[in-house]
Parts: sequence; C-alpha cells; structure tokens
Amino acid sequence: MRDAGETVAITRQDLLTYSGPSQLIASALMFRLFEQAFADLSPDGPPERRAIAMLVAFPGDGVLDGVEMVTRARTGGRLTIDTDAGPSDAPPSLVGRFYFEVAIGGRRRGYWPAEGYFTDQFRDQVARYQDGGGTAQEQAAYLAFKHQLVGRLLAAPPGTLFHARDLS
Repeated sequence: MRDAGETVAITRQDLLTYSGPSQLIASALMFRLFEQAFADLSPDGPPERRAIAMLVAFPGDGVLDGVEMVTRARTGGRLTIDTDAGPSDAPPSLVGRFYFEVAIGGRRRGYWPAEGYFTDQFRDQVARYQDGGGTAQEQAAYLAFKHQLVGRLLAAPPGTLFHARDLS
C-alpha cells in the first residue's frame, strides 16, 4: 500500500511478528485477504493506507491486529465490527463468522473463505487449545494442525481462497 507518499510492503511474517506466534492462521488469512482485496479494488497500483475501510464479522485478536497493521483502520476510525454481517454460507467462528468487507475509495467488496478451511474441526481445535489448554502432546498436535492449515491457505491459487461479492 502507499502511506505518506511512500510504498509500504507488509509480509505475512510481518503480520505474524506483530500479532504473535499464537496467530499463525490469522496472519496467513489476513495476508491472503489483503492480497486479494488490493488486486480487486486497486488494480492500478497500491492503495492509499488511509483510504482503506474495513468491516469484520470475526473480531479475533489476530484479525484485528492484521487490520490495524495493514490499514490503521482501527486507529483511524475506519473499522466496523459486526459479528452478524455476511452471508449465511460464511463459515462461523467462535464469535461471529469469517466475513470481511474491504472498501477502497468508492469500491467495496465482501469476502469469505471458500468451503473446507474453517470447519467444525477447526472450531473444535481452537476452542480446546488456542488458550494453551491440553497436554503438551495435544498442544504439539494443535500446532501441527495450525501449520497444515496455514500451508493450505498460503498455497491456494489466486482467486480460489475467497468467495467475493461486489458491494459498491
């Protein structure tokens, strides 16, 4: 994106460093979301950071960290949290659903992950182990699960990870 006349590049690793190691999945999801949204809504070049507004239906820590790091929308008053937003086929989360709206300038699109990523197994694993619960063996299995999902999120071909709808 562009900020104060300069191009700013933020990597997935930057997102992970900012939000912390517990946010492996969120950092990958937000990286791919911004990659897709910027290509869709600002095809002629990087968008201006302060021209980006967001709505999130899942206010998880890693999601909100990603929004803030990339867009500064939380600080700038351009972030809306609405856990009821989005279509019924947007995958549910423990709070709200995996649905995001990105607005740049006069264009706005809604995004939600394709089927098979945020499943009942995902929700069960997060509920049981995200807060550090379980045995050391269960935590190791959860970490492996997270890495597998991150690999799938990052490897999804462009244009296939998210359903999208134009809202402008």
